[in-house]
Amino acid sequence: MSEYSFGYDETGAMPDLGETESQQGPKWFREGLAKLSGQVQELKAENDRLKAAQKRGQVEDALKAKGYAPQAAGLFSGDPNQLDEWLTANGGALAKLSPEGEQPGEQAPQGPPTSTVPADGQEQMQRMQEQGTQGVAAPQGTEAELAAALRAAQTPEQFAQLMQSHGNPYDWGMPS
Repeated sequence: MSEYSFGYDETGAMPDLGETESQQGPKWFREGLAKLSGQVQELKAENDRLKAAQKRGQVEDALKAKGYAPQAAGLFSGDPNQLDEWLTANGGALAKLSPEGEQPGEQAPQGPPTSTVPADGQEQMQRMQEQGTQGVAAPQGTEAELAAALRAAQTPEQFAQLMQSHGNPYDWGMPS
């Protein structure tokens, strides 16, 4: 064999490389390359989908930790490390989670709403509420009923009693 045989033997025939006659030549190479290219594209698409799902999961977890509804992750398309900057700019428009972690749209708890007063001011707020309602009942009836009752009051004592029974804290001169 000469040093310049380029894969041909002395007779001019190519050695058998385990390929059939139909696979030899550039056609089988192009077909194989097209098949590999298709597989690479499929793997790339799957990888991109998995990366997007992982990124969305990170953003959802970060939003939950900051008190926002995790559905807002669909609105954020940036890097999860830049979420704080995005929340500073857009956080006011997002739904917040309740303290119990329930989603917006779920059944709200029955009873009075939780206080928005800071913990250090709640005791003072309670004292102010108690002082403002000492000896005074909550208003009862409609505005028209109150107006009719005020017109019907004959004495200043009846007027003062009626005003105080409807929540007016002013001392109308009634002796206590």
